Amino acid sequence: MHFIKLALLSFLFLFLVVTGISLFIPSHIRISKATNLAVPADSAWRLIRDTAHWKEWHPWFMQSPGLVSQIGVNWTAQNDSVSSVEMSQATKKTLLNTWQVHRYASTDSITLQWYMDFHPRWYPWEKFGSLFYESSYGTVMEAGLANLRNRLSR
Repeated sequence: MHFIKLALLSFLFLFLVVTGISLFIPSHIRISKATNLAVPADSAWRLIRDTAHWKEWHPWFMQSPGLVSQIGVNWTAQNDSVSSVEMSQATKKTLLNTWQVHRYASTDSITLQWYMDFHPRWYPWEKFGSLFYESSYGTVMEAGLANLRNRLSR
């Protein structure tokens, strides 16, 4: 009985310590990647805003083109410089993807920035899991921007 009581108290103390440490991890995380494109913004928007074109440049949809029909796509903002889309799947959390075009008057190119926003809950496993978002989502975003650049340079 003494051993069980010690084990339960140890587990409770460890859980409280881990939860306390996880509270120092932010509850809003943004991963951002950008690339320069020597094309008009309309060319980039044509590929980004039409989900039928995603299989040509987005790494997830290049690997499995049928995935576009399985994911719920809800465009939340579209104007001449920003496009935001919420992508949702039945068993996973909603991902907010935003593409933003930055124009510079002295150049003939644009900068396309792609960022994803995450809002992990207070649970320690979600907060600590968010530390790995850069390595998983960041590489996909870099590959997607490189694919867009290659596709638009043809």
